[in-house]
Amino acid sequence: MKKNNNNSLPAFTNSPCLVYCPEDVPLSVRLDVKTVGADRISIHIIQSGITWTLDHPISEHPILLLGFLPDGEAAISLKLKGTSGSLNYHKKLKFRPFAVPTNPLEMPPIKVFHTEPNRMSGKFTFLSIRRRAIGRPGNLSSAQRKFSTQWGMLIAIDHYGRIRWIKKMPSRVAGIERLKNGNLFIHDTEFCSREIAMDGKHVNSWYAEKRPQGHHPTAIPINVESLHHQPHQMPNGNFLAVSGVSRLIKQWPASVHYPKKFKEDKNIVGDKVIEFTPAGNVVWEWNCFDHLDVYRVGYDALDPYWHVRGFPNHGDWTHCNGVTYDEKNNQVLLSLRLQDCIIAIDKKSGEINWILGDHAGWSKHYKNKLLKPKGDCFRWPWHGHNPRMTGSNQFIMFDNGIYQARPGHQRVPFHKSFSRGVEYRVDPSTMSVEQVWSSAHKEEDVKERSWAMSDAHRFMDTNTALVIHSIAMPHDRNDIGMDEDDNTKRYVSEFPSYARILEYNRKNIHDLIFDCYIRDENEIIQWEVFSGVRVKNLYPENANVIWTDGNE
Repeated sequence: MKKNNNNSLPAFTNSPCLVYCPEDVPLSVRLDVKTVGADRISIHIIQSGITWTLDHPISEHPILLLGFLPDGEAAISLKLKGTSGSLNYHKKLKFRPFAVPTNPLEMPPIKVFHTEPNRMSGKFTFLSIRRRAIGRPGNLSSAQRKFSTQWGMLIAIDHYGRIRWIKKMPSRVAGIERLKNGNLFIHDTEFCSREIAMDGKHVNSWYAEKRPQGHHPTAIPINVESLHHQPHQMPNGNFLAVSGVSRLIKQWPASVHYPKKFKEDKNIVGDKVIEFTPAGNVVWEWNCFDHLDVYRVGYDALDPYWHVRGFPNHGDWTHCNGVTYDEKNNQVLLSLRLQDCIIAIDKKSGEINWILGDHAGWSKHYKNKLLKPKGDCFRWPWHGHNPRMTGSNQFIMFDNGIYQARPGHQRVPFHKSFSRGVEYRVDPSTMSVEQVWSSAHKEEDVKERSWAMSDAHRFMDTNTALVIHSIAMPHDRNDIGMDEDDNTKRYVSEFPSYARILEYNRKNIHDLIFDCYIRDENEIIQWEVFSGVRVKNLYPENANVIWTDGNE
């Protein structure tokens, strides 16, 4: 910052100009301005009737501007502020975003059916967007597979469903989290974790050193076989992540329908949870192979999930799809989709504190770890996803709700199951669990039936809950097959799916305050939202920004 020794009025020492960001962040631009006698600059932006004002300290570096809409020219007014007064720049700068996708194959079709912004938490929602060709994964052509996996997008939408930030990605993205510094933290399909700044730059990258894809030329190596699903930053600044682990298991079940009858030696993938530092050092780990019964399998264990991810002909044993840290109790919660449970791990001892899930199939060794349900309308999670702490021994998660049975028992047909966001409270002293909130209790409450992935958040400030259905299926079908290897029925991936984002009043689940679809009306593309994050600001939380919606 240039000092004003003469106590003169602030002034511009050059003509302010806009510097376009790379094409993969088309809704972002930098302001290059040089001044004298100014301490701060007020940047007022108006675009298509929406206005926002950023009050920013004078910097030697260009100032990143965020929040633009994909369409329409923006007018930017500048005002310098100093101890001796202020100065308005004599003309407005103009910015029209470029490189915004216009091809319907590359731009998620967002449609908002209902919104009440004044009742919603935060201001913006980051979403990890994915697309998929319709068809069974094992039957897709190489072009269809490339279409599905070699593309990704991160977006931020406002409370009206308008896209206000875009980051194009070269590959499919899984979980997304916002770090304390305002950057985004994601996993991708290359078994990499990436820290991305709001200008689109990759700040840091970490990769699984033993991944099937081999060496990464720039990322920091982590001594694991894979990194997948939802990442999580801990209070100490380290990261929790999930890594798939391959092992050969003797006489493993060769049928999920008759697991005790048919056996074979098989390579399978289980999971371990790791804590790694920003430098890439693993400082804690917990391996499912060391603590759980490897012969307790779940439905979908023989699906080709890992086949197309570099582990050919491997079975899927645990399928961990989310971790979170309970700081008060120093325990890690992990969601095991194919075990249909949430497990709490004492971080110091590595012991299992409790297991939340259906009691079928657990050996005597685990009986004293199984929680007992209490209260009305209780349901175990089935093929759940991504727990997030809401209190001590209390968390919210997404429950896909499919099957509702363990192998060897008859499954509930998909069209009779239902998905939901659900919050549980555990009482370790009595080894019991209570369901304290759910977005659906019975058939008339059901909004969607979502096959996999998805997300849920609770917001204390508004007493609302965000529920993201990632792969919602058609409501008018009773012929959706549940086994990928059963060619006598159409499998779930052969139907057009879509994403739906809902925010509920937690006191009344029939009181929706936000309802948004991402859906191809032509039913050619499957659009997915793996997960999301609600924030107050696109800028770091301490930035001084006043947002006006334009609809108020």
